[in-house]
Amino acid sequence: MLQSTPMKRFYLATPTRFEDDVIENLGALGTAQLIGDYTVNGFRKVDTVEKCEKYVKLQQRIASIIATLPAERVAKRSLLRSLKGALSKPMRMGTTAVRRVGLDDIEATVVETESKLDERLGKLEKLRSDLKDLKTIAERLLLLQKHGLKADGLGYFRDIFVRAGFINKALSTKLQKYVEGTSVRYAKWPDKREEDFVLISGLNQDKQYMEETLTRLNFAELTLPSTITPDPTQALEQNRASAVQLQQAINDLEKDLRGICQDFQQRAASYDPIVRRALSVESARSNFSRTETLSLVQGWIPANQQESLKNSVAASTSGALYLRFDNPDRDDQPPAQLNNRGVGRSFELFTKLRGTPQYREIDPTLIVTVLFTTMYGMMFGDMGQGALLVVMGFIFSRFRRAFLGIPARAMGRLGIILVSCGLSAIFFGALYGEFFLTEAFHPLFVNPIEGQTTMIIVALLFGVAQLSLGLVLKIVNLIRMKATIEAVFGGVRLVYYATGVVLAIKYASSMSFAVFAENLWLTVIAVGCLVILFFSPTIEAALKHELRFGEDIMKGASEFIETFLSYLTNSISYVRLAAFAIAHSALGISAVILATTIGAVPGFLLMNFLAMTIEALGVFIQCMRLTYYEFFTKFYSGNGVPYRPFSLPKIFGTVN
Repeated sequence: MLQSTPMKRFYLATPTRFEDDVIENLGALGTAQLIGDYTVNGFRKVDTVEKCEKYVKLQQRIASIIATLPAERVAKRSLLRSLKGALSKPMRMGTTAVRRVGLDDIEATVVETESKLDERLGKLEKLRSDLKDLKTIAERLLLLQKHGLKADGLGYFRDIFVRAGFINKALSTKLQKYVEGTSVRYAKWPDKREEDFVLISGLNQDKQYMEETLTRLNFAELTLPSTITPDPTQALEQNRASAVQLQQAINDLEKDLRGICQDFQQRAASYDPIVRRALSVESARSNFSRTETLSLVQGWIPANQQESLKNSVAASTSGALYLRFDNPDRDDQPPAQLNNRGVGRSFELFTKLRGTPQYREIDPTLIVTVLFTTMYGMMFGDMGQGALLVVMGFIFSRFRRAFLGIPARAMGRLGIILVSCGLSAIFFGALYGEFFLTEAFHPLFVNPIEGQTTMIIVALLFGVAQLSLGLVLKIVNLIRMKATIEAVFGGVRLVYYATGVVLAIKYASSMSFAVFAENLWLTVIAVGCLVILFFSPTIEAALKHELRFGEDIMKGASEFIETFLSYLTNSISYVRLAAFAIAHSALGISAVILATTIGAVPGFLLMNFLAMTIEALGVFIQCMRLTYYEFFTKFYSGNGVPYRPFSLPKIFGTVN
């Protein structure tokens, strides 16, 4: 349960004519992880980059066509309706047989569909541009109508000119200075927030001067098509009629586009597995090496799948093959397949957030499951609120669809985690005697507010136990990796931490530095461990014949400081377990105080709401912090190779 599935390395050689059949059978088996990071004399790597790029681009083109589907307006759903929808099972569509088509046929269909879409999208863009122009013209006509102007009253005439447009308010105030001593007259009205609508007229003898002046003032002239009806009222009616026709044409074109995309989307249900299968085959083939007649591949497979692999490839090659299985060498990095079941499968999420454990490394998921839920219960001990967490978790675990953008599978795992944390909160709530922030009965252990010293001691002891466990796991991991020297220094760290804890307890009891002299043998052991750790990089490098004295001394100094300071601060950090438990009880006291002003029921409802939202989330974050920073840093590397076996998507059968 605490280690990965045992793996075997296999080497498979077969005549090249059977290569396709071998790939098909390996894909159908779905348990072999192929690797291509090796070379064999006389063999050359199979180059499939061009084909892979072709299939990736085809996938992207298919996705692009589907994304072109015009959006339809969807009625907004309330949170309650969204929750109800997430709990209901997805509607199963009628099944239709998948017709297998060739990749060339798929590409031809994609090209044809892209051509249709390009043509219609070009028309749609033109229609939308025309509609936008009509809206702009309508705004200008409304402005003319508002000020009693006509379209044919603007422009250049035999003796005079009349121009209308917009000038920034800050510049329009300067207009009076420019028109003094000329025949030009103007009127202005506030229009937009930063602009004035200006009507300017004058004799043609001043036309050139005013054009230069208006350019200087950033004048934006109001222009209308020459074919427009002079009367703004009639022009607006014609404009509205044209806009209705354009909008109808746009709607029809969008409907046509939607039909093309939906038709292609239905076909793409059968196209996608075919293209993905072709891409997977070529990606797998890139792990092969060849001579003129022989193909060679190697990879990893669970030890209990050896016979299945042997039977599968033997059937596809008529027995013409060479197959060998080896145990992993010390320098190998086999993929890690985690074996967690039940609740542990959900908490596996926390482990994988820090990376995949190495093949020979302890899988800490079950340990994290116990520690995480225990810490949550210690900080959020309340029987009533714990029961609410259980109910919420149960609801989340029953989700069958995505909710608030979170996939259904992730919501299911979150639900199981909440149920586990809720049960722990109920257990510790019984120890604290708390029920919805009230002391419902005499505590079985201690009331956090009244027994603050006890809570702090328990929290520190829990932290010491958890950190000690992390150091032990580090030693176990190093032994499993056959890193004997590093394991010895790991033991030194454990001895230092144990003696340091004992000395810290004795010092806390007397608050006198004399304890270090009174317990001289413990002090000597602790100091001796620090000295050994200071020289550990130098000793390790010397034993491996890789000594770089200056660099190793610097590493030793860093190791010394890290060990001396981090073990102390990490231990004290667990005081937060007591602090949050005390703070939770303090919310009950706050509710009592608040009850004197707004009433008992509203006061307790408000405080319980705050506890179930802000505090529940804050405690969750603190549990993750203690797990990742204090605990995982003591032993977990998380740089293993995830187990991702090669498999091929199914094409035949039915599609829902």
